[in-house]
Amino acid sequence: MKSQFPKAHKDRNCGVLRRGSPFLPCVLSVIFSAPAFAQEVLPAIEIGTPKPSPNRGASGGGATTGAPAAIEQAADGNGTQIGPGNNGQICADGICNNPTSYAAPIESLGTKVNTPVMDAPVTTKMVTQQMLRDQQVITIDQALKDVSGVAFSGGGNAAVGNAFTQIILRGFPTQNYFRDGFRIDSFGVGGFGTSAGVASVNMANVESVEVLKGPAAILYGAVEPGGIVNINTKQPLDKPAFSLQQQFGSYAAYRTVLDATGPVTQNKDLLYRVIMSYENDGSFRSLDYATNFMINPVLRWDIDGGTWIRASSQFQRNNMNQDNFFTPYFGMFSPLWLGRSFNWGPRSPYNQQEDFTEVTFHHDFNKDWSFQQTAFVQLFQNNMLNNGGSSFITDCVTPGSSSCYLPYPPYYPPLQNSVVLFNTSSPLNTRQAEYSTQANLVGHFDTGFLEHTLLSGADYYRLNFRSSYLYTAYPEQIGLFGAPVPYSPAYNAYPGSATTQYSDNVGAYLQDQIKLPYGFNVLAGARWQYLNSRTGTSNSDICGPFAINPIAGLVFPCNYDAILTTKQLVGQRVTPRAGLLWRPLEWISFYGNYTQSYSPNYNGRLVYGTNDPAPPSAGEQEEGGVKLSLFDGRLQATAAYYHLVKTNIPVSLPFSFTSSFQYVNVVGQARSQGPELDIQGELLPGWSVNLAYANTDAIIAKTKLNQLSAPAPGQPVPFVPRNVGALSSAYEFKDGLLKGLRVGARYDYTGYLPFARTANDGTYIVGQSTPRYGLIGLFGAYEYNFDKYKVISQLNVSNLLDKTYFVTGGLGPTAFDPYHPYGGAFLTNPESVGWNMQQLNFNVIGAPRTFRGSIKVSF
Repeated sequence: MKSQFPKAHKDRNCGVLRRGSPFLPCVLSVIFSAPAFAQEVLPAIEIGTPKPSPNRGASGGGATTGAPAAIEQAADGNGTQIGPGNNGQICADGICNNPTSYAAPIESLGTKVNTPVMDAPVTTKMVTQQMLRDQQVITIDQALKDVSGVAFSGGGNAAVGNAFTQIILRGFPTQNYFRDGFRIDSFGVGGFGTSAGVASVNMANVESVEVLKGPAAILYGAVEPGGIVNINTKQPLDKPAFSLQQQFGSYAAYRTVLDATGPVTQNKDLLYRVIMSYENDGSFRSLDYATNFMINPVLRWDIDGGTWIRASSQFQRNNMNQDNFFTPYFGMFSPLWLGRSFNWGPRSPYNQQEDFTEVTFHHDFNKDWSFQQTAFVQLFQNNMLNNGGSSFITDCVTPGSSSCYLPYPPYYPPLQNSVVLFNTSSPLNTRQAEYSTQANLVGHFDTGFLEHTLLSGADYYRLNFRSSYLYTAYPEQIGLFGAPVPYSPAYNAYPGSATTQYSDNVGAYLQDQIKLPYGFNVLAGARWQYLNSRTGTSNSDICGPFAINPIAGLVFPCNYDAILTTKQLVGQRVTPRAGLLWRPLEWISFYGNYTQSYSPNYNGRLVYGTNDPAPPSAGEQEEGGVKLSLFDGRLQATAAYYHLVKTNIPVSLPFSFTSSFQYVNVVGQARSQGPELDIQGELLPGWSVNLAYANTDAIIAKTKLNQLSAPAPGQPVPFVPRNVGALSSAYEFKDGLLKGLRVGARYDYTGYLPFARTANDGTYIVGQSTPRYGLIGLFGAYEYNFDKYKVISQLNVSNLLDKTYFVTGGLGPTAFDPYHPYGGAFLTNPESVGWNMQQLNFNVIGAPRTFRGSIKVSF
């Protein structure tokens, strides 16, 4: 048949580059003559049927031709793709993932070059478009519940109003995610489970979500060793399409999504797509709300059959109330629990703005060699007017109470016979900019009986970050009981902390996928990584309200001018990766891999006692597993066991130390290991299932003797549940009276979650965990035609049994702080009340039973 894409390019010296051609002369000739190629009008070439794939069943040109539901035949003959290609399809070896299936036989993240999952000796999983639709995914944590080895941590002000702050992959948190293969940092503050996280990811324009488990440094640079998460956004289509979706649900939740795409020109060489969404969410928690506006225009220009350019931009604005999820304690042992809906915190408005811009150039020299380069810019800013952070109680009711005082000047009881709750404020302003570019050359060639897929590339990443806090001299006061106390807002804010972080990352990598006889596949490669990071932070010992000399501290505020010294960290390292896969039969593969990682600790803080930036973390993993592809590729399964080690892990100082916002300590080593199981696809026609289960054994392996705030060796890594699992199932009626009806159910289980608890002297305390919990969800959808419109109505129910559960907890120090500059009471006094008793009362509460409906009209 004749393909419209790609078209071959002929080189004057070596003809068409194809398997078996002289390798080095052809490559050099192609590279140096590449500018001329872009100017040529290239003839179409004749290609045969796409080469056989074990995942393929019936032949055909798409989902309507009788091909298995898990796959589609590629619409073009291109065998070399990096991520989504024509019409946003992820294709390899002549087949494409089908967005209407739970199965995804082609992966694009683990090797960067699109590869059949059964041939890749790495562990990946894709959450497909159909899985996102069935769950009505609004936030990225909902999508990642369908992937084994993934958990979430954090809460309170670090969570900016959401029930999680960080994604945890194989026991280790990450503060970034990837968008169409490009890194986006959501700057953290270092320490276990306390970073800003990826809570703001908008899912309205997401086609699928991919997860690569284990170190990914070889291809993606300085990233955490647990793995990476990548969202594939929706791409322009070559046929006109328009849809309008209205979602609505519990607590005044609604979201409107407009999606329009199609060709701009008659010959379809210029395509567009525009997605807009507006979301408003109330909350089961008083005072809480969230609004989100997003617009994402995309334009793709097919210059010729083998060359295209894509330009994409996204503007997003989030507003919400920040919730600290704390419950104050009275008398130290009696929590003032007024139900999961009662919010003790003040109004804490938070707004965030993000701007993305991306330009990608792709050129196929011929059917075997491709070049792709992308440039990316992300601008981020947020303003937090009042986070209601620290909270404490003045007790002038209990006889003999030693806490009957005002904790700020003038140190006398605010009102006798009353109990007053104080909420302090720390207005925050953050600015962040990321600039990045990457170039990749991919080629297929043979050396004797060996078939190679060679990837070579280089990338550059620049991060600029500035953040400043304001502390308030007088906190907000709320009378709890006793004599009435009038409401008084916080006031007299002055600079208390400032941080800057600038970093340059340069990397170059080479990877070869080699097909050997008898079903063997080898993956080998290495990366050279260079890091240059500059960290500056104000020192609250000499400036601001908590300075050793308070008068001098007030005269010398902790603003950007107080950053007198900026520390630099320069490092480089070569990180290898090697994998071996054996596929003795079409339906089974055995694989193993060894890989390393090298990641900077971008937290904007220095190491306590040294004033040096935290050194980069190193990771090392061994992994083995088995993959299955059953029922002509409609059902796939991966079972793996891994052993992963990470070094140089920053941990936060206790809040009782005035420099806790400027400094961290570094734990020597942590270890994570365990089995994982993922199953996704169709058991029977119309019956889709997804299973994800992981047993994550994550512990502290090494630390310094008597190190401040560090867990002892053998203690669990905080916020990493040992057991996490999810099972979902859906059935679609294909014919009869119920044709168009799709129903399903899911069960999500999270085991005990260990706390991170620290005493006033910095000692790490092994304490309770949040209770384990399991949640049941149901959904039903009905698709029908109304005139020329396709209509889909859907209803989802989450937490069907209305369980009360805690997503995370145990944040912060233990007891009333006797070292605070304004004095305090000791833990031994039963009438005193804890200063920031956050390990007991800062517990993020999960949502009750909620409903979400949807009506989507498309034509």
